[in-house]
Formats: sequence, C-alpha cells, structure tokens
Amino acid sequence: MELQKRIYLDWAATSPPDRSVLETALTRYCEAFGNPSSRHWAGSEAARLLDEARSLLASALAVHDGRLVFTGSGTEADHIPLLSLLRRQMQPPHKPLHLVMSAIEHDALDCLAGVLEKAGISITRVRPGPDGCINPSEIAASIRKDTALVAVMAVNNETGAIQDTASIGKAMAAASRELRIRTPWFHVDAVQALGRIPLEGILTHADSVAFSAHKIQGPKGIGALWLRQDVDVLACGGGQEGGIRSGTQNTMGALAFALAAQKALSAGPARHEHACLLEKRLLEGLRNINGVVIVPERSGSQDRATPGDRRHVPGIISVAFPGLGGETMVRALSDRGIAVSTGSACSSNKKKKGRRILDAMGVPEELSFSAIRISTGPVTTLEDIDFFLEEAEAIYRKLKT
Repeated sequence: MELQKRIYLDWAATSPPDRSVLETALTRYCEAFGNPSSRHWAGSEAARLLDEARSLLASALAVHDGRLVFTGSGTEADHIPLLSLLRRQMQPPHKPLHLVMSAIEHDALDCLAGVLEKAGISITRVRPGPDGCINPSEIAASIRKDTALVAVMAVNNETGAIQDTASIGKAMAAASRELRIRTPWFHVDAVQALGRIPLEGILTHADSVAFSAHKIQGPKGIGALWLRQDVDVLACGGGQEGGIRSGTQNTMGALAFALAAQKALSAGPARHEHACLLEKRLLEGLRNINGVVIVPERSGSQDRATPGDRRHVPGIISVAFPGLGGETMVRALSDRGIAVSTGSACSSNKKKKGRRILDAMGVPEELSFSAIRISTGPVTTLEDIDFFLEEAEAIYRKLKT
C-alpha cells in the first residue's frame, strides 16, 4: 500500500530537527558527559564544552556584551525577567510595581502576567492595530512612574506580525525622560524572530531577549536568555549560569542550539528569499479560493521583500475559512497528511480555548473561529504549498456550511 504523502506546515509550533546538528552534538556530549560543575577531569571537559557552546551561540547572535544564559526553554527565558519583578516587590520599600505588555504576547508571558496581577503587580495590556502591529507611541503612553518592565514580542507566533522593537525602545526612553524616571526594563520574546528577521535592532534596544532552539531545527528543552545586566532572580539553587538559572546544564542541548543557530543565521538571506517565494505562491493560491480571508491581509510585492522592510515575516500566515471551524479544517487536513494548526501549540493544551491574539486585533469572531495558521521552513517546497492549496480548497468546498 502506498504511504500517504505527508506535508509539515507547522514550523511556528516546532521545526523538524537537523539530524547533522543533533548527531554532532550527541557525539561531543558523549565525549564530555560530566557535570560542568564537578571539580574533576570529567567536569572540566563538560565545562569546556559548555563554554564552547556559549561562545558559538553568542557569535551567531552577534552579542558582545551582557550575559548569555542557557535555560530549559523559551518559556523559562521569558519568565526569568518577569519573575524578577516579584523579587523587587518583596524588597523595601515594598511598593507595587507596574508592567506594560502587548496584548498579543505568547502564552508564556500572558499566563505569567495573570499570576503577577494576583501578586499585586498592575498590568497594562496594549492592543495592536488591525495589522497585528503595536504602535510604539501607545507603549510610551502607558508608561507610568511605577512602571518597572515593558514586554513586547518581536514576531507574533500566530500572525507573523513584526513589532518595531527599536522604535519602541526609543519611545520608552523619551517617555521616561518626560516623567523623569529611569527607563523601564525592556524584555523581548524573540523566539519566532530567531532566523527570520535581523536581531541587531532588538539587541540594541532591549535589556533582555528570549530564544528557543526547537524553532530553528535544534532540540526541544533548551532555550537562552540574553541579559544586558543581571537581574534579581526569584528561583535559586546551585548557582549555575551565574546564578540566573540554577540547575545542571544541558550541555548537549546547548551545543546543538549553538550549531543550529550558526546554520540558520548564516543562511538567513537565502532562507528569507525562499520563504518569500513560498509565501507568494501560498497567498496567490489562497486568494483564488472563494471566500477565504487572509488575517491580517498582506499587501505589496512580498517576493521582493528583504529582511526588515515589512510588517510580517513571510513564513507565518493566518488564514480564515468562514463557515468552517479552524479545528475542523486542521483535523481534515491532518487526515490528508498535512500538518497545520489553529495557533500556538502551547495554548492547545488549555481547557478554555479561544483566539486571544486575533481577538486583540479586533478580528470578527466568525473569522477568528475559522482561522488556521500555516507556517513554513527552509525545507518546505513549492510542491508542498501546491498540495496544501489543492487539499484545502477541496475540504472547504465539501465541508463549508
């Protein structure tokens, strides 16, 4: 019996691992398997491997100052700066703090924000425009004298909207000068940005930036946090990673992350051109299916776009099939061997499901209910896109109510 054709279009959830990267990291790890904190030869070998991984990743990211901390995930990297607010609030004079964040942050930040609110930290959530982008002036207008931290993700994981973190950072500084306060800490979730857009503007204006390996064909269970300066952490332990993230380090994961980042970032321009080519074919095909709505709609010559000159990354697209539930479309496509999603894979585990990101953008309920996310990667082909379009149109015609 012929095997069913399988198409993976859910790269924003996770990426297929790069076998060569994992094999190299595994071989090196087996040769240096010790605990990096141990004071014997095995520990020293592991510590050298960890130092090598950190140096390689710092070079790939082009960070030359601050501290690069390995974490267990992108979620943990996001949590460390925000949880430092609790530590600050517990210290004299015990004054309540204020947090500003976009209303379209990943669940890693949005859920933690709810915890912080219960602990007495006030939060202002800034909604995006219909294009999914945050206006820097609205972030600036939300800053108060008690604002301690601002959090805005660089690339949205559902719509691909790029946030202008450089302009946000400048607007924050200007607003702080007017209030005569110290500029709040600026945290950026760059998990979806890594390998998709240039990082220079992010690293120049942010105080902390979160990354994750499994979005760039590295392994799951390893993330990284860049800090301009150290923070007062809430969790403590053995003091690893400069005391920022205690716990025995994942040396294999750290090396695999560094190697995957090197590969992804060195191929950045070529990968972007490929993503734009795929997006052009995908958008043209979707617009030819009667009734389909791109959310948000994209304009311009996408195939000629270059990194940094557009509002959305080419590899993440949200599209609605009105009259057909998004989850129904996902299951029907999966039955045909095509993997897409209705949004963040993390939020799919929640008992209460919704489309928080699209709702914050003001997308009508009919569209948000029927939306799916399509995300591509460097090994996605035009044939994959064509197969998806053919099957999606057939399903929509058959099941649309």
